[in-house]
Amino acid sequence: MKFLRFLMIFVLLMTVTFSALGEKQIITLTCTGDFLPGSNDRIKNEDFAFQRYIEKYGYGYPFEKLQNLFANDDITLVNLECVLNDDAAESKSRFAFRGPTDYANIFPACSIEVANLANNHYSDFGKAAHQSTIKALESVGVKYCSSTEYGDYGCYVEVKGVRIGFVGVLPLYHKDHAKKVEKVCRDLQAEGCQVIVASLHCGTEYNTTHGNIHDSYAKKLKNYGVNIIVGNHPHVPQGIHVFDGITQIYSLGNASFGGNTGVDEELRVIQGTIAQFALHFEDGQYVGHQLTLWPIHISGVSPENNYQPVLVEGEEAQVVMKKIQKDTDFKLKPYVDGQGAVQDFVPWKGK
Repeated sequence: MKFLRFLMIFVLLMTVTFSALGEKQIITLTCTGDFLPGSNDRIKNEDFAFQRYIEKYGYGYPFEKLQNLFANDDITLVNLECVLNDDAAESKSRFAFRGPTDYANIFPACSIEVANLANNHYSDFGKAAHQSTIKALESVGVKYCSSTEYGDYGCYVEVKGVRIGFVGVLPLYHKDHAKKVEKVCRDLQAEGCQVIVASLHCGTEYNTTHGNIHDSYAKKLKNYGVNIIVGNHPHVPQGIHVFDGITQIYSLGNASFGGNTGVDEELRVIQGTIAQFALHFEDGQYVGHQLTLWPIHISGVSPENNYQPVLVEGEEAQVVMKKIQKDTDFKLKPYVDGQGAVQDFVPWKGK
């Protein structure tokens, strides 16, 4: 009996020991393209404006059809392509975008935890509008990152005891930009972030292939300790690059995008992509990630834009995958209906 009791205790202790030593965790991060919850002032009162859809259907409307991804992940990241502001003077520009500050409620309603503010619309309506955007996001508990002359903000989300950091990158806005981004990354590392995700906003709008700036900044971000690079700004899906344990997506295209009222006009394509990363950890240490691509249409109808992205399958999904493959230097794993395009695991190689 004593031997049997000893054996049972020994087995239990060894099970606990090996479980602790071999503990594995997966944190799921979902990334979207450009999210523009608003419009320009010239059309904001028209029946077809983004604002009318929110008034009619509520804050949860823009990403209602993607909640199978957003609500079941750990973190959702969007590129916020406008400001949230109520009181700046009216603008006659077609390319100055804003939504009211109460649209911050869209984020929690749609299961979105992080917003990148480092893009070419961060200064629409001036510094006061940038500050009102931050205040609105803070009021609903949404994290944000940016690096512009208005400020350099990193942020992190802690999940399962692991910190995932975020940095916004807008190249060339001033001569010290790279140094500012590096400092944000170092600060995030000092805060204990195991993984750093960079939102890189650059490239040429509507080009189907990436540019040299993507390549040059990827090298910088690698040296700063970034693990994943997610691109925005071209408004169309572009390719993927994997190097030294890092995955770089050049452009995801648009998501819910109030800046375009139509989706079948020249330069206003309906295709986009959702990128979902499974971040793997062993014994609390990051060991790599696996990417799944989900093709979308940025509107559930056409030719008008209803500002509600939907997952697509079959031939429509293959059209999106072909656009991504065109700008990718390796053979992508195929898209499978209901499963997405699950790519190979990318092990982290460290610095």
